[in-house]
Amino acid sequence: MNILISTCNIGIPVLMIFIGILYKCNLYKKIDRTLDLIVPIATFFTGFSERDREHLYKNANNLASVNRKCSLIWSISGVCTLLLTIISLILNKSDIYNTSVILLEPELLILVIVFITVEYILKRNFYKKIQQS
Repeated sequence: MNILISTCNIGIPVLMIFIGILYKCNLYKKIDRTLDLIVPIATFFTGFSERDREHLYKNANNLASVNRKCSLIWSISGVCTLLLTIISLILNKSDIYNTSVILLEPELLILVIVFITVEYILKRNFYKKIQQS
């Protein structure tokens, strides 16, 4: 169990950085598959429908701007979470198991908050700007 929790503590921030890189490369299908696999709580926010997600290919300049923002949000939050985890584990060498268990909850919370921020708030505002143009 200790190995699983430690793997999750390091794996979640690395996954966030990986998603940031995918946004930078505009690989939407891989982003969708990864998020659907890793963030099961997101189904509560997206609904249980099987319809495809909308992607914005019309305005390349605006799309590139949004992808840069999404990439930065995912990458920065992943790096900060990874640094927080490593520092906390190093400072609490005597009780690594309890520290790992305690850190897992905030990491998952940060992952879900970033997911909701990027997928819903940021993209919804972008859709509104495109419709007004």
